[in-house]
Amino acid sequence: MVDSLPPQTAAEVEARRKRAKRTAWLFAGVVIALYAGFITMMALRS
Repeated sequence: MVDSLPPQTAAEVEARRKRAKRTAWLFAGVVIALYAGFITMMALRS
């Protein structure tokens, strides 16, 4: 995941970092939700 041309301004770097962090948190939230759903299903099944 390396861009061919680096961002010029510090603001651009900061914006890209914020976006990446938000995407990571969103991905983590989805994984946790799926995991919780799986655990709940197994608990209800038994």
